[in-house]
Amino acid sequence: MRACSSVLVSAAVFVAAFLGTTGIAYADEPAAHPAASATSTGTVAAGEKAKPTGDEESFRNISLGVNPLGIAIGRYSIQGEYLFAKHHAITLNPFFAHAPVTVTVNGQEVDGGSLNGFGGELGYRLYTGTRGPNGFFVGPSVLFGSYSQSAPSGTQAAGSKGSDSFVAYGGALDIGGQAIIGPGIVLGGGFGLQYTSTSQDLNTDNLNLASAIIAGGGVRPRFLLTLAYAF
Repeated sequence: MRACSSVLVSAAVFVAAFLGTTGIAYADEPAAHPAASATSTGTVAAGEKAKPTGDEESFRNISLGVNPLGIAIGRYSIQGEYLFAKHHAITLNPFFAHAPVTVTVNGQEVDGGSLNGFGGELGYRLYTGTRGPNGFFVGPSVLFGSYSQSAPSGTQAAGSKGSDSFVAYGGALDIGGQAIIGPGIVLGGGFGLQYTSTSQDLNTDNLNLASAIIAGGGVRPRFLLTLAYAF
């Protein structure tokens, strides 16, 4: 009997030693705390979460802004950006356009017409920065606009319409850079190429420079100047 008891005790000791060396735990026992990990700021105690870095604390994934260059030519817009992940942003840019139209009659320029319209751009940007919409960027976009063009009164030919309506659609590719300053002010700039096609041929003689930039067809350069706030 004593021999049997000794065997049982020895077996229990062996099983306990085996479980201890292999790290197996029972379901009703608390899991072992993970070992302390080292970070760039020191050692993190077991069970504690690492504190976010400075970039993670200040990451801003939404921004709203304007392009002052567009305002200067009569294209009024607000650009919104949403970063769905670090470095990756979706951009939305609705706009309203109002620019003068000048017609040359008998060698003289006659003002009084206008180009009016609305539309928008939807695009994607890849940023190099880690704080949000900052760093160098590159990205494509698609655009659409609906416009009406009216000539100055008294200048249209007899029997012709005083105004024309048309749509423009196309795409663009932009590159540039942005910086986040202070509490969230975003300053940036860039340039790109844009191609648009119009639903009907336009009389470009009736479009001054501002109107031609806004609604003219074909390949044209575009310039970006950003003043925004990120949060």
